Amino acid sequence: MILSDDRIREGYTIEAVGEEDLDQYVELRKEFLKPFVDQYYGGWVDEIQRIIADDLFHRMRKDASFLSVRMNGIIIGYLTHKEQPDQITDVSVIMSASGRERELLGEYLDYITCLSDRTKKPILLTVYQSSPLADLYRKHGFTVYGTSRTHYLMSYNIEDASGLGDYKKRIFSR
Repeated sequence: MILSDDRIREGYTIEAVGEEDLDQYVELRKEFLKPFVDQYYGGWVDEIQRIIADDLFHRMRKDASFLSVRMNGIIIGYLTHKEQPDQITDVSVIMSASGRERELLGEYLDYITCLSDRTKKPILLTVYQSSPLADLYRKHGFTVYGTSRTHYLMSYNIEDASGLGDYKKRIFSR
């Protein structure tokens, strides 16, 4: 993703995530996801969530496009997606609670949906049902093709989602 000149003038930068960003990732992940974990899973347990975050962080650094969003040099969020041979998955957005970054998130969704349109690869993602991001995804052309107890399973650029059962099994068997 390339930032517009306006975003750069506002002080935003986007950088590849480095090993030194792990602690900030864990902190922002907690800030962003704790309300959902509390709502759907009965409470945040730091030790368990640290193990999950550490695993995700290293896996995303190895296998995905994993970017930090910075404002005047301070990390305020993370954007992730994984382009596979036949689809784009592992879309993840973690942002600080300031709310100023909603337009930036829209630009990121424009970027990955353009990638999908260009490569003809569908995008598959999950989002907590109570997350305001679900509405943002819908505004960018994503549709719900399934649900779990906690998540919407959403897709973009796919006409028939009936064959996505294997994807559902894969993401919920982790």
